[in-house]
Amino acid sequence: MAGHGAPFRSRRRSRSRRSPDSARIRLVGLFAVAAIAFSPQAASAAPSPSPSLNTILAAPPASDYVQDTESSGSPLGDFSVAEYVSFLQPENPTDTEATLNQDGFLSGFGRSWTQQSTNRGLVEIVIAFQGGSGARKWLASAEKADHGGQYYERAISVIGISPYYGVHYANPEEPAYADVVSFIKGNDYFIVGFVSDADDLGDSAAAQSRRQFDFAPADSIRPSKWPENAHSLSAGIDSAILPATLAIAILLIVLGAGIALFIRRQNRQPAAVAASLVLMSADGYYWWDGQAWREASRSVPGGAQRSSDGKLWWDGRVWRPVPQSAEEPQPPGS
Repeated sequence: MAGHGAPFRSRRRSRSRRSPDSARIRLVGLFAVAAIAFSPQAASAAPSPSPSLNTILAAPPASDYVQDTESSGSPLGDFSVAEYVSFLQPENPTDTEATLNQDGFLSGFGRSWTQQSTNRGLVEIVIAFQGGSGARKWLASAEKADHGGQYYERAISVIGISPYYGVHYANPEEPAYADVVSFIKGNDYFIVGFVSDADDLGDSAAAQSRRQFDFAPADSIRPSKWPENAHSLSAGIDSAILPATLAIAILLIVLGAGIALFIRRQNRQPAAVAASLVLMSADGYYWWDGQAWREASRSVPGGAQRSSDGKLWWDGRVWRPVPQSAEEPQPPGS
């Protein structure tokens, strides 16, 4: 991947005058992502991010950051998958673009600023994927690639966001330094990076990443429209309408009557039966309440089987912790 070996470029500028044409570190080289193997995804019409990506990037941490109007190595404004690949400059652009499309790349938006007092650069990028699964795949691919970068020095820890990874880059010969944090929120992939001529960035990237995480919406595509969840829901619907002949319909009716009779006789474990009816998303993060997807980490399905101490509930596959503030939604129409 070209980004791993991309040389640091000096960001020396006049402190009294901003010089967009002067060379600076190519942050995009630090954000390069390795190409990964294809993985099939459910085909569906691509939705549009909402809210718009140009509204979900956080403001700089200080008032003396001035927004750049010309790119110096990172995307500015709206960008497509092809434009993003051109910024990454990978060794195999065709494979990288195909991977992004397979992961569900929808659109991207970027901004950058320069701090007048320190000459630091700040870059923020958001990429909307069709679903959370694709965004997490891209994050894992990016982490693997960035940890193998030429100027990678160490990892950066950030408390309060997940999933994420952070890296500190250093090229003392320039000198040039960069702290970059990448994370996922919902279906959106974020990058927050600072660059400086001195190794004095401290916890700037970690603090700004938490600010960006808190500022961003839970998602820009509703979980019910994510390919992994839509596939699970449609599979359930398709299985209910598959009978195309009278013989199959009669067989289902007979089987249904037998199952109903069996359930009525099983009075010993009514909670376990109710738990088996919980419809979970493919990634296990959400359950379906009959009208909308709910986060499994925040709420518990009504009637779900619980452990004897009341601290765990059964989703049909695994035991999950009951959130302290969890509310049990009532079934629709009750």
